[in-house]
Amino acid sequence: MAGSLIMAAGSLGADEDIPTRSLAALRTGDLLVFEEERVARSRLKAAGIHRDYLRLTEHREQSTLDAVASALASGQTVVYMSDQGTPVLADPGRELTAIAYRLGARVTTIPGPSSVTAALAACPFDCNRFRCAGFPPRDGIERRAFLTEVAGFAADPVVLLDTPYRLTTLLDACHSTLGARRKGLLALDISGPDEAFLYGDFARLKDSLRGDEKRNFVLVIEPNVTNSAKENNGHRGRRSRSRP
Repeated sequence: MAGSLIMAAGSLGADEDIPTRSLAALRTGDLLVFEEERVARSRLKAAGIHRDYLRLTEHREQSTLDAVASALASGQTVVYMSDQGTPVLADPGRELTAIAYRLGARVTTIPGPSSVTAALAACPFDCNRFRCAGFPPRDGIERRAFLTEVAGFAADPVVLLDTPYRLTTLLDACHSTLGARRKGLLALDISGPDEAFLYGDFARLKDSLRGDEKRNFVLVIEPNVTNSAKENNGHRGRRSRSRP
């Protein structure tokens, strides 16, 4: 019988936020998989253990994938924990779930911190519906086209992620593509000692960084007000016509 794959949530910054079940899984799992060594050591320390582990990064270590497949095929429990938050948004863990389903292994999740929902919780605009658009393209022209497509006329908030060193580049692209009046919520270093939530137009958000640009972040772009109003009016119109 195939084993089990546990997709375990970690923390966003403070190890105190790691779910108790995730720490227990690290202690009892047969094979542990992390992204980066620094985070792995921190998580193992939080669990009070010292164990060997494998790495799975964006470079797709084939040896790790093979080891996971072998462990699951032999009935073992594999625990995967990404660098930040809950797998597998914007991390390489999805390949592990594909292996598990192919082998007929049991897949379980341990929910916990999420940078996306943490950022949405601080938004001053309606986030009942939203679109998580992930990482924009690196190329400047492609990035502007991407922003125009996913956020230019969006009637719902759009969540963007990127690496810290591209934060100011992304804010500049949002300002030039979406306009000076469009606003966003910038969540910085969520749950860390320097956590901050900033709201305003993109030029103001960039100015608020004050030379401290390279920080982990989530950017939530507010809806296009015009499109939101049209959609709401359309919903109201449809409801009114359905009344007897």
